[in-house]
Amino acid sequence: MKNSFRLFVSKKWVFYSLMAIVFIMLLLLIFIDKKTIHLTFNQYHNTFFDVFFKYTTYLGDGVVFPITIVGLLFFNRKIAPAFIYAGIITLLVSYILKNWVFIGYARPYEVFKNTLHLVDGVRMRHWHSFPSGHTTAAFALFMLAVLFTKEKRVQLLWFMLACIAGISRIYLSQHFLQDVLAGSILGSFIALGAYQLSLRFPLFKK
Repeated sequence: MKNSFRLFVSKKWVFYSLMAIVFIMLLLLIFIDKKTIHLTFNQYHNTFFDVFFKYTTYLGDGVVFPITIVGLLFFNRKIAPAFIYAGIITLLVSYILKNWVFIGYARPYEVFKNTLHLVDGVRMRHWHSFPSGHTTAAFALFMLAVLFTKEKRVQLLWFMLACIAGISRIYLSQHFLQDVLAGSILGSFIALGAYQLSLRFPLFKK
């Protein structure tokens, strides 16, 4: 894990941005109740963001990993194993945490019922809230992409896409802030672990 963590720290703009965001979210959750945070956030809606987050939330959908892996197998097989490991770990960890560990965690829609602003066409879920699976997948995927990217602007682009996926889960009232925070941290560690595994077990011969 040391190699991957050192590499991550070397991506200074992304590393410090993530640390700052995590710190701010922790402060909010320490001093403000999660329900109050969500209701406050839910007040700020407009047509543009309704459409924007309705579709950008798919950045953390389960199908994104298979599509990415298939593309890499054709165009960059060298780094494909890392994404294969990340996809498998994300699937297993998310399923275990949601269904075996944090059972009975209600989502915002179940807690607030009909008092929320909802986006048309979005299927609302009631349970298995913690942690956010979409956020976990998005951060695992895009933070792994950061580790393989040298260009700073592209690194920031990957990071922004991960953040957008996380924000979308709160905006669409699919998760509370604490669910997204946990998903972002979990996904980042999965990315580091998958990168390290790909160094030890590259899967494909050179």
